Formats: sequence, structure tokens, C-alpha cells
Amino acid sequence: LGGDAAAHVATGKDVTGVRLLNQLDVEGLNTLGSVVVDYRGVRVVAQSVVPGIFRNQETTQIVYGSIDSGATVGSDPEFHKLMEPVAKALHFGEHTVQDASGASHTLYSSVDVKGLTGTDGRKYLLDLYRMTPVDVEFLESECMGDKPYPHKLVLLRPELVDIFWENSVRKAVQEYAAEKVKKSGESKAEESKAEDTKSEEPKSEEPKSEESKPEEPKSDEAPKDAMADFEFTLDFSPDAFATTTESNEDPLAAAVRSASQFLKNISVPGLARDLASYTTSPLSGDALVTAMHQRGINMRYLGRIADLLPADVKSVTNVRRLVIFEMVARATKHIIRGLFRSVPTYLHAETFALVASALVGARYCATPAEHLSAAARAYPVLAELTVQSLGAEIQQQVAQRFRYDLDLDVLFELVRDNERILLREVCMKVGAQLALQQYHFVRPDERTVYAEASAALGVSGAKLTKPARRAVRERVDAEMARATTVTVSDVMNFVAVAKVSVQSASFADEAFEAGRMSLEQGQKELGLELLLESLALHEQTFGFLHPESARCYAVVSLAHYDAGEAALAAEFMTKAVVISERTVGLDNPLTIHNYLNLSLYEHARGNTLLALRLMRHAMDLWRVVNSPDHPDLATAHNNIGVMLQALHLYDDALRFFDACVTARERLLGPEHVLVANAQHTLAKAMAITGDFAGAVQTERLAHKFFSSRFGDDDARSKETAEWLAELTFNAVRTAKLTKSAQEKIRDIASSASLAHVDTEGKEPSAPVKGSLPIDDLLKFITGSSSGPKPKPGRRARGPKGSRR
Repeated sequence: LGGDAAAHVATGKDVTGVRLLNQLDVEGLNTLGSVVVDYRGVRVVAQSVVPGIFRNQETTQIVYGSIDSGATVGSDPEFHKLMEPVAKALHFGEHTVQDASGASHTLYSSVDVKGLTGTDGRKYLLDLYRMTPVDVEFLESECMGDKPYPHKLVLLRPELVDIFWENSVRKAVQEYAAEKVKKSGESKAEESKAEDTKSEEPKSEEPKSEESKPEEPKSDEAPKDAMADFEFTLDFSPDAFATTTESNEDPLAAAVRSASQFLKNISVPGLARDLASYTTSPLSGDALVTAMHQRGINMRYLGRIADLLPADVKSVTNVRRLVIFEMVARATKHIIRGLFRSVPTYLHAETFALVASALVGARYCATPAEHLSAAARAYPVLAELTVQSLGAEIQQQVAQRFRYDLDLDVLFELVRDNERILLREVCMKVGAQLALQQYHFVRPDERTVYAEASAALGVSGAKLTKPARRAVRERVDAEMARATTVTVSDVMNFVAVAKVSVQSASFADEAFEAGRMSLEQGQKELGLELLLESLALHEQTFGFLHPESARCYAVVSLAHYDAGEAALAAEFMTKAVVISERTVGLDNPLTIHNYLNLSLYEHARGNTLLALRLMRHAMDLWRVVNSPDHPDLATAHNNIGVMLQALHLYDDALRFFDACVTARERLLGPEHVLVANAQHTLAKAMAITGDFAGAVQTERLAHKFFSSRFGDDDARSKETAEWLAELTFNAVRTAKLTKSAQEKIRDIASSASLAHVDTEGKEPSAPVKGSLPIDDLLKFITGSSSGPKPKPGRRARGPKGSRR
């Protein structure tokens, strides 16, 4: 299967299998508490112990499945019956396997899944890494060539199996309905033909129509009976294509191949289209992984997704960079894991600093290995590591694990100005904790470093005392003397990255899904009641500080917001923010989205200033995770503009509306519905500030798009047409008023200039200073005509009391 690489993957798959069985919660079947921990390049698997497994080691205890790769197989009937609900939920079919002696055994699960009975009398399942079928298309195309995949344990995800099964059922129902319609049409045609052949009087049809009235209740039963003879069966074999080449004539094996083809030809291209159209817009690598897993797509298809995203289209630059960074971060993780196993533990921090500096700090220092310690130089894997060698190794890992041809020039161009994003992704994958400070990826200017040091010490903009000046200077000198972007002193710690078989609360999940469905169907009271019940069950099961509790609080908050209860919505969302901060982290996309939603709810309840502060905090976290060219940032700009308008800061709001239009035009192009919506909003903001000419021009673009795309009868086309007419009228009126005002100003100016020239010999109404008598003119010059005179014998005091 692939040696150590397959064993490494099998442990993670085992945790996934345990999680699946925990969600099913089959009575009579038990699993082991399992956790997989990655720490400093080593994977540790921890499991609870089956009671009595270390006793009677001479005789086997496996009663279901095989412990020796199929040489001996157990198929206990009692255990087989317990596996029936599991097989039904996972769409497994009964299949036959043969042991070394040629005896046949009927199983539901894979032969590698082991079932045994503990001394406590309970039934346990072990080694659940083969709880899904094989990805046969990938296995045959990528694992058998000259450059094979690292292992052959390539399995479909359980989400993909469910999606394919539901899609197959839907397709079968549509085909069945079409066939029924066709048959009913043919039967009606035959009946009408038969009626035409009959020569009966029209009067005889009248009582038939009356007699047909009692038969109307039968039409109500028709939809129930219409599917009575519908049969559909689609099961998979988890052992198909695992060891030998199966025949496609076997329905279980044929279903496995069809599911693999569905993944390759439907699911992966569909996700690529959604990413390109920003229907799905993940904010970070974790969000991208979640989106892929929800669609049943494995990480090995990252390269295919990157190939489907065009490199020359500017609108997909952000998401394509995110996909490539995810591949690079995972490849770097494997490289660092190998380096950690090659050097002593005390050099792990220096090893990570070296790899990080070579990856994102090449513009700061092109030769980071020159600054290694003497102990690190003793290991050739560290001393010989360069920017070019690391890039070549990443290129090789990406090609091997993701089947993607990574151009190093393209990689360096993508990394430029986005080093912080890639560094964060690598730290998250490896479990490295870096010091909280400003990292420079290009040699900084001393003034910039001085300003950063002053801000970090909280003395910026103030008159520095001598100790503060000394502290700032020490920081500046230390930063200017830094040899690489990341140094060994910056690596604070390494934390364990764990995969856990989380126990599920079935009643809480059922109540949660029922509440969401009720809300979608418009039953707000029932939906909110079910969600609150689910929230109480989640807190009783997991406690208050748990991601599932945060998810429930967020959904309940949204339900209150839709019901117009902004205060309750803000209260519940505040709890969701607090939980998400402490469970998934400050810079997690879930936390950022919760902050954005909380700002909207606070604005709805009238706390606009607080809403703007929350929005600013979310934007600061956003810049840590992603770049400013993310499409969702345009929505945030629009919301900020609405909040500023509520505070009557119309000029400031106009800048954010304009930034929203600019961002959407850059990402989506001028011909897009979101761009037209943003232009319509911008035109309104321009009208508020009095720029009617600009508002008319912008509104005309929005109306042209809506009318050409959706027609003149569309509500958006009518609204923009009304606004365009009103704005045009105001623009013309403003232009006329401006013209008349300018004419009045010119008349006043000309009359003022003629006031000093009396063409009829009359004196001006107010004499100018030059026409005053000589005594009055002297008083005006000396200033002695106004103000109290100083007393004799005293000098006048200056402005501050000083003698002049």
C-alpha cells in the first residue's frame, strides 16, 4: 500500500472511521477513544484499550474481519447482524471474501476492519481506516505510473459517497417520472383514439362527467401510488479494487467506479467553477479545506483545482493563490517533518526559522543558512539548504502529492507581498508559535523601524524620556541587526496538532437540523424553539466553550435578526464571538465572520459607533489571514459605508462605496450583477453629497446592465429607471441654479467695482481711507483713534504681561 506513507495516512482515516460510527450511534457496537497527535515530526496514535485484549494472546479474539490481511477471516453471524444498520447508513452491500484456505465469508465492512468481543461482553470495532470505498480512478491513473503517488491508500470521503448516492437517487426518480409521464401520455392517446372510433351520442357523456366526481379522491392517492413500484438499490463494496482488479460487471464494484468518476468529472470541476465565480469564497486555507471536505473532495485534488482555475484571469487571482499556498504549506510541512527527524530536538527551532526565512524571507536575506549556529552547521541537511534547493524540494513534493506542475517563478511572484499569509499557513500546519511582533520580508528603513518600535512601546507621538529613548534605540538596533526574517529567538514553542474522534450528540444534531429546516420553511417560532433546545443539549453535552456551541449561538442569533429582534441577535452573537475566540482562535475565519455579523446586529440596534469599532477589528484580523483583493472585502466596505451614512458622515461613506465598486469591477468585471448593485448604491451616495452629475453617470451604468440582462420589466430595472429620471431632473435643476448663482455673483462683482467710479459726479456712499482728511488719516495710521491710552509713567504691557 505504500509503507510508512500509507501507515501515516491510515491513522488519520481510522479517526475518521471512529467519528462516522460515533455519529451513527448504533446500539450494541462500540468504538475506541482515538486521537492522533503530530508533534515535532512524529505522529503518535493514542487509543483506549479493549477490555481483556492483552489476555489469552495465544488464541485469536477477532470474530469479524481479518487480522492478517485476509489469510484468516472471521464472519460471526451475530456481529454480521450488528453491522447491518452500519452498512445501510454507509451504503455498503454484502460481499464475499475468501481466506487463504479458499473458504468464503460474507461481510458488510472491509476485510481489514476488525470486530471482537471484549471481556466486558461488548462488541468493539477496530482499525476503521477502510470505512469508504477506493478511489479507483485515481488509483489506476496516478498510483501505477513512473512517478506514482506516495501510497495506494486512496479512498473516497464519506461525504462524497452520500452526495453521489443522493444524486443517483434523484436521477433515478427523474427518469422514473419521465417514463411514467411518457406511458401515461401513450395510454391517453390510445384512449382518445379508441373514443374517436366509437360513434356515441354527446348526451351520453354528461352522466359520465357526473359519475367521475366521486372518483376525485382517487387522484389524491395517485402521487402515493405513483412511486409504489419504484425500486432503487445502490450499494458499494469497501473491498472493491483494494487488492485485486474487480470486474465492472459486479454491481458493487461498478458503483465504486461510478462514484470515483463522479468525483473526478463532476465534484472537482463544480468546486472550481464555484471558486471562480465566488459562489464559494474561502478566507483561509482551513476554510478551503472545509469547503472541499463538505463536497467530498480529497486534498490530493488540489492540483487539479489549480489547473481548472485560469492563471491569466485577474478575478480568480485570490482564490488561485489560496489553492497554491495550501499545496505549498502542506509540502513544506512534509519537508519540515523530515528535517525534524534528521536533527536533534534542540535544533528544531533553528530548523524552522531557517526554512521559514528561506520560504518567505528571500528578499530580506538570500542566504539564510550562512547565519546558522555552529551546532546546526554540523548537519548537512541544514547547512546546504538554500532558497533554490527549498524551492526545488517544494516543487517535487507538490508534483508528487498533488499532481501539479508548480512553476517556481510563479510561486515567488505569488509569495511577493503575501509572505505573511503563507507564513501563517505553514505555522498552522507545523504547530509552530512565533513571537507576536512585526516581521519584515524586505530590509526595512530605519525610520520605519523606529516608528514601529515607538508604537510597540506605546510612546509614539510623545516626547521621549531618556529611558524610553534608550529602550526604543535598543529595539531599533536589534531589528536592524536582524540577519533573517525569522530567527531562532522568534520561535517560541511547538504545539501538538491533534485529530480527535469527537463524540457527537445525536439528539442535539437532530434538533439543530430540524430547527434550520423549519426556519427555511418559514416556521420561525418552531424553528427558534428547536434551535434553543439544540443549544441547551449542546451545552449539556460539550459545555459552554465548544465550537458546536458557538455554531448554535450564531444560528440562533441569525434567527432573531431575521425576526427583527436586533438586541437578542447581538446578545447571542456576542456569546458566539467569545466562544469562537477561545476555541478556534482569533484569526480563524469563523471568528472573523462572527465579528462582521455582530457589527451588523449592533448597527441594527442603534449602536453604530460600536458596530464600526467591531468592523475595524474584523478588518485588522482579515489582513492577517488574507489579502485586500478578497471578494468579500467589498461587502465589508459597503456595510461600513451604510454605517457611516447613519452617522451623517456622507463624504466618508462615499469613499467606501466607491472602494466597493472598484473592488468588484476589478474582480468580477464591469458586466456583473454585484457590480451593478454596487453602482446603484454608489449613485445614491453621490446624490446625498450633491454630486448629481456623477450620480447620473453611475446610475446609467447600473440601469443599462439591469435592462439588458433582465429586461425592462424586472424590478431592479424599474427601480434604477426611476432613480435615473429623478437624478437627471435634479442634475439639470442644480446646473440651472448654479448658472444663475454664477450670473448673480458676476453682477455683484461688477457693481462693486463700479462703486468707486462715479460716472455722474456723485460721491461714493462710503469714503475710502485714501479720501479722508489728513488728521483722520494720521489717526488711522498711528492707531491713536481707538483703545484706552496707557497711564502716564507706566509702560504698556505685552500680551503676556511683560513690559514693552
